Amino acid sequence: DVDVVAKKQVYELEIDRMVINVDNSVTSSGNTALEVLEKAPGVIVDRQNSSISMSGKGGVMIIINGRQNRMPMAAAVEMLASMNADNVEKIELITSPPAKYDAEGDAGIINVVLKKNDDFGTNGSFTLGAGMGERERLNGGLNLNHHVEKVNYFGLYNATYNNFRQHINGNRIITQGASTLETNSISNREASMLFQNARLGFDYTISSKTVLGMLATGYIRDWEMDALNDIFYRRDDVITDRSNLNTFELNKWIHYMGNVNLQHKFKEDEILEVNLDYLNYENDNPSNYVITNSGNGQNTGSDEGIDVAKLTPLQIGVGMIDYSRQIGSKFKMEVGVKATITRFTNDVSVNYLRQGTWQPDDELTNKYKMKEDISAIYSAVNYSFNKKTSIVAGLRYEYMNSVLSSATEQGILDLHYGKLFPTFFFSRKFNENNSWQFSYSRRIDRPTFNELAPFIIFVTPETFISGNVKLLPALSDVLKTDFQHKGIIFSVTYTDTKDAISRFQPEIDEERNRMYVTSKNLDHFKTIAGMLAFPFTLTNWWKMQNNFSWIYQSIKTVYDGEDIDIQQSNYRINTIQNFTISKTFSAEVSGFYQSVSLFGIAELKPYGRVDFGLEKKFNDGNSTLSLNVIDAFKTNIFKSTAYVPELNINTRSKLDFDLRVISFTFTQNFGNKQVKSARKRETASEEERNRINTQ
Repeated sequence: DVDVVAKKQVYELEIDRMVINVDNSVTSSGNTALEVLEKAPGVIVDRQNSSISMSGKGGVMIIINGRQNRMPMAAAVEMLASMNADNVEKIELITSPPAKYDAEGDAGIINVVLKKNDDFGTNGSFTLGAGMGERERLNGGLNLNHHVEKVNYFGLYNATYNNFRQHINGNRIITQGASTLETNSISNREASMLFQNARLGFDYTISSKTVLGMLATGYIRDWEMDALNDIFYRRDDVITDRSNLNTFELNKWIHYMGNVNLQHKFKEDEILEVNLDYLNYENDNPSNYVITNSGNGQNTGSDEGIDVAKLTPLQIGVGMIDYSRQIGSKFKMEVGVKATITRFTNDVSVNYLRQGTWQPDDELTNKYKMKEDISAIYSAVNYSFNKKTSIVAGLRYEYMNSVLSSATEQGILDLHYGKLFPTFFFSRKFNENNSWQFSYSRRIDRPTFNELAPFIIFVTPETFISGNVKLLPALSDVLKTDFQHKGIIFSVTYTDTKDAISRFQPEIDEERNRMYVTSKNLDHFKTIAGMLAFPFTLTNWWKMQNNFSWIYQSIKTVYDGEDIDIQQSNYRINTIQNFTISKTFSAEVSGFYQSVSLFGIAELKPYGRVDFGLEKKFNDGNSTLSLNVIDAFKTNIFKSTAYVPELNINTRSKLDFDLRVISFTFTQNFGNKQVKSARKRETASEEERNRINTQ
C-alpha cells in the first residue's frame, strides 16, 4: 500500500491570518524561530534595535500558542533567537486579530505555535551554538517533555551570551542667530549580554472533560556596556571644544510569572477556560559617565562626572474567562471577560560631579508611580454559509483607568476611558487553488511602561535618550484584503492611526544646546502596504521564495508647535534560495534590500543584507549541524537623517552593530518521538508582558 499525504504550502491564508507552515519548510530545519520569521512576507526584524514590524508598522505582539504576551520586545527577540525552529509547527501572522485577543498592538500579532506529539514517554532536544562577529557569541538550550498516566510534565531552558561591539556616529547642527553650532560624536561601545529564560509546568487530567494546569516562566537579562565617546564642537566650521565621555552601564531585568489554568469541556464542542496570572518585573539600570573636557583640542584637566540610577519594580495581576460553543454545523459563538491590574514605580536620580562636588539634577531626578487597571468583555460569532464562504464578526469593549504621578506632581497622566473594538472577517474559497479574504478591525497601541518611565541615557553630555510620561495611546482602523493562487499571495493593508507612537524622535533645546530623544505622538499617520509572495521551483534541487513589499506612509502632525506634513513610499525585496545537495545536505542563500523609508520625522537610508547557510543532517535526522554567515558583505548599516529647519532639527546618525557573524549550531533530538507534549496552553497575561520594554 502507498500512503498519499497532502503537503501544505509553506504560506497559507486563513480567514483572519497568514500561516507559515514551518514544519513543511525543509530549510527551516536547524534554524531558529527568529530566522524563519525574518524571512516571512511583510515582516521586518531589526536585530540591531530588537524590534519587529509588520506591514510597515511597529507595535507587534509576540505570543506563544495563542496567548498574548507582555514580554519585552528585546526579550521576545532574544527568546525567538534561541528557539529551535524544529520545535515550531507554524507561525501565524495576524494583522487584524479577532475579538478574543486584546485590542493592544497596532501592527497585529505574531503567534508562534509549538509542535504537539501524541503518545506516552519521554523526549527532548538540546542545542549548542557558537559564533564570532567582532567578538564571541554562545548559546545553548534544553527542551524536555514527560507524560505518565494523567500528568504531563514539560520544561525548557535557554541561554544566550553575546559579546559584541557597537559603533555609533552622530551629527547635530543648531542655528543660533547668524552662526551655526555643530556637534559630532563618535561612540565605540563594548557590550555583553547574557539572556536566560526558563519554562516549567504540568497538565493534570482530572477527568475526560477537565484538565488543570500550572505554569511558571521567567527570564534574567544581564546587560553590561563600556563605551568611549569622542565629541567635537564646531562653531561656524571651526573646532572650539572637545570632550571625551566614558560610559559604564549595567541593565538587569528579572522577571517571573505564575499561571493557573483550568479547562472544562461540557461537550466536545462546548469549552470553558479560566486563567489566573501573577507577573513580577524588576529593572535595575545604573550608569556612570566621566567627561574629560578639552579646549581647542588641548586637555584642560577639567573632568566632570554624571551618575544615573534607575530602579523600576512592576507587578501585574491578570484574570481571564473564555467560553466557546459550536451550535449546529454552521454557527459558533465565543464570549469572554478579562481584568488586568498593574502597579509600577520608577525611581530615577541624576547627579553631576562638578569641581569635586556631587550635585543633583532636579530636572531629571524624580520618583514616579503608576496605577493602571484594564477590564474587557468580548463576544464573537463565526458563521459558515457553505464550505466555501464564511464570516466572523466580533466586538470587544475595554475600559482603562491609568494614573501616573510623581513625588513633585500629581496627575501627570490621568486617563479614564472606554473603547469599542469591532472586528469583521469575510472569506471566500473559489476552488482548491484560489481564495479571497477581507477584514476590518480597530486596534490600540498603548505605550510600553518603559516608554512612559523617564529612564536616562547620555549619548553625549548634551544628548539624552529618555521616556515620555505624556505619551497617549494610539488608535488605528485597519482594512486588509488578501488573494491566494496556489502558493502565490497578494495582500493590501490600509491603516489610519490617530496619535501614532513614534520611537526615538529628536527634540531640540536651543538655549542649552541639548537634544532629547524620546517617543512622541504623531497626530495622523496613514499607511498603505502591498505585499506579493511567490515561490518558484527552477529544478528539483533549486527552489526559491521571493517576497516584495511596497509601503506608502503619510504623516500629518503638530511637532513642537510646527505643522509637519510628510509623505513617502518605499519598498523591500526578500529572496530565499534553497539548494538540496543530497538527502542530508542542503545550502541556502538569502537576503533583502530596503529602500529609503520613514522613521517618524527622520528618514532611513537604504540598507540590506546577504546571508549564507549550510546544513548537514545525520543519525536518521535526529542530529543537525549548521553553519551560518549573517550579513556576509557588511551592508546592514542604519543611516538616518532628520531635517526640519522650522524646528531647528538637523541631525544625522549611523549605527553599525557587529556586522558579519559566523556561527555553528548543533541540535540533537532524543527519547521517544511519540510522547504526548504539553497542551498548547495559553496564559491570561501574554499581552501584558508585551508592554514591558527592556532596553
